[in-house]
Amino acid sequence: MSRLLILGATGGTGAALVRQALEAGHEVSAFARDPATIPVPHHERLRALRGDIMDAEQVSRAVSGHDAVLSALGSRGLGPTRVYSESIVHVLRAMKAHGVRRLIAVTAAGIDDEQAGLLFRALVKPLLRNRYSDMRRMEEAVRQSDVAWTLVRPPKLTDRGLSKAYRASADHLPMGGYFFGGPTISREDLAHFMLAQLDSDEYVRKAVAVAY
Repeated sequence: MSRLLILGATGGTGAALVRQALEAGHEVSAFARDPATIPVPHHERLRALRGDIMDAEQVSRAVSGHDAVLSALGSRGLGPTRVYSESIVHVLRAMKAHGVRRLIAVTAAGIDDEQAGLLFRALVKPLLRNRYSDMRRMEEAVRQSDVAWTLVRPPKLTDRGLSKAYRASADHLPMGGYFFGGPTISREDLAHFMLAQLDSDEYVRKAVAVAY
């Protein structure tokens, strides 16, 4: 079993990661500005770490002593943001300093126009342009690093349960019509895929799309 640091643990995907990682027997550290808001019951193998992802020293202390970092960080609002790109710089520097090699991080399928349907590109992507721009900066920083990274690009996320019936591709999973039955994946299944990568080299140093 591994010692995992999970970022974004207060969100839906992050909470699913924490729960499933504990069920799989891992030791889990959940990093959050307010650990009391992590929606997972107390567990003997769960350690809640208080910290700000934009603070390099706090991130460094959090990364130390772990085998892998799993990031489900997200940004609220539609305005300009550097949450993704600045936080990943802190994470990558801390990983290098503490000898942590494995990084599995969520971005979004909509980053890639070849994966996005026409309606998505015309109506949704302009609305989320600031978020996607920062995700692209994050992906570039990860690609330039020497860690064993996997970038996971889900389409629209849902609150459906765990099915394990998703597809994954390092090439392309077309987004289709975003508003007309386009691809989705539940946060539980996204978390399941991310944790499965701890025991697999198939998608190391690759961006992979996951969807039903």
